[in-house]
Amino acid sequence: MADKPRVSVIGLGKLGACIAACFAHKGFSVVGADVSAKTVDMVNQHQPPVFEPQLGELMAGSGDRLRATQDVAQAIVDTDATLIVVPTPSTEEGGFSIDYVIEAARSIGRGLKAKDGYHLVVLTSTVLPGSTEYGMIPVLERESGKRCGQDFGVCYSPEFIALGQVIKDFLNPEFLLIGEQDERAGEMLASIYLAVCDNQPKIARMNLVNSELTKISVNAYVTMRISFANMVASLSEQLPGGDVDTVTGALGLDTRIGSRYLKGAVAFGGPCFPRDNQALAYLARQLGQTGALAEAVHAYNASSNQKLADRVLEAIPKGGSVSVLGLSYKPDSNVIEEAPGFLLAKKLVESGATVTVHDPMAMDAVRRVLGDRVKYAATVDEAMAAADVIVITNPDRNRP
Repeated sequence: MADKPRVSVIGLGKLGACIAACFAHKGFSVVGADVSAKTVDMVNQHQPPVFEPQLGELMAGSGDRLRATQDVAQAIVDTDATLIVVPTPSTEEGGFSIDYVIEAARSIGRGLKAKDGYHLVVLTSTVLPGSTEYGMIPVLERESGKRCGQDFGVCYSPEFIALGQVIKDFLNPEFLLIGEQDERAGEMLASIYLAVCDNQPKIARMNLVNSELTKISVNAYVTMRISFANMVASLSEQLPGGDVDTVTGALGLDTRIGSRYLKGAVAFGGPCFPRDNQALAYLARQLGQTGALAEAVHAYNASSNQKLADRVLEAIPKGGSVSVLGLSYKPDSNVIEEAPGFLLAKKLVESGATVTVHDPMAMDAVRRVLGDRVKYAATVDEAMAAADVIVITNPDRNRP
C-alpha cells in the first residue's frame, strides 16, 4: 500500500533477513543492507541467505518489494524507518559490545544528513541499559548534524523471537516492547508494527533505559524458571515414586506461578538466554548491586550440563558407545551455541567415549568443531543401532 512507510533493515542475518521478508510479505517496500556482498546478492535474487522455516517462501513471493544493498546511507535516503539488527557480541565481563551498532549508526547518520524529512531509527539488538541514549544517539546526531526528537526519532525495540520460529514469532508476538526517546517516535513504530502483525499484541511503551532493562530481565527470569524446574527434576529423580512432570504440572496450576518454561529437562542454551542472564548479573555488579540470583542460575545451568555428562559416562558399558540425538539448542535450528546436546557430545569425546551424533540440521555446525572425533549418523535409526546408550537432548518434530 502506498501509505505504508518504506522500511530499511540493517543487518540481514538470522533475524534481520526474516524481519525484512516479513515486512515485504505484508506489503511494505523494504531495503535490506548488509556488509556481505554474498548476502546482498542472495536477497536480490530472492534466495534466503540463512536457513529459517518459511523464509524461502516469503522471499520468493516478495516481488519488487524487497531489495538489498551494501550502501547503508543510501538505504536510509530511500526509506522512512530503519531497523538495526546487527550483532552485539558478549564481552568477557558479561556485557555486550555495541561496536557494530556504532558502525551502523555512523552510516545511518550520513544517510540522515543527505535526506530531508523525518526518519525513524529503531535499534533491535540486545544492549545494556544506556546504550541507545548515550552510545547510539550521539553518533547519529554527530554524523547527521541533526537533532534526535526533532529531525529524526529513535526507539529501542528488541524482538522476543526464537530461532527456528522467527517468522511465526515476529508476525505473532506475545507483546511489543517499545522504548521511545519521544512520543512521536513511539507512535510511528507502534503503527508500523501493528500493520505487520497478524495478531493484536499488547504494547508496552516506555523510555529507552526501561526497555533495555526489560529485554535482559525477561530472558533472565525465564532462565531462572528453567533452572528451578531442573532443580526439582534432580530432587524427584532421587525420591522413590518422584516425577517432575507431576510436580511442575501442579505448580503451574497456581496462578502466581503459571506453567510456561516450568518443565524439567536439559540445561538451557542458545544465543540469548545464557548471555542475557549473565548480562543482568554484570549490570548489577556495575551498579554496585549483587547479581547473586542470576549468577546462581548460570552456575546451576553449567552444573546441569556436567551432571548429564557424568551420568551418561556412568551408563556406558566398558568398551561401549553412546549416541546423542539432537545437537542444536532447539528444533528447527542449526545453532549449537551453548546447546546441551553439542556440549554433551564434546564432553563425552573429551572423556574418551565412542560417540555417534545425529541432528536433522546441525551436523555441519558440529562437524566444523568436532571434525572426525565423533561419528555422524545420517538417520535416527542409524544412530540408535550404533550405540549402547542413547541420549535425546532435542525433540525432533519431524519424527513420531
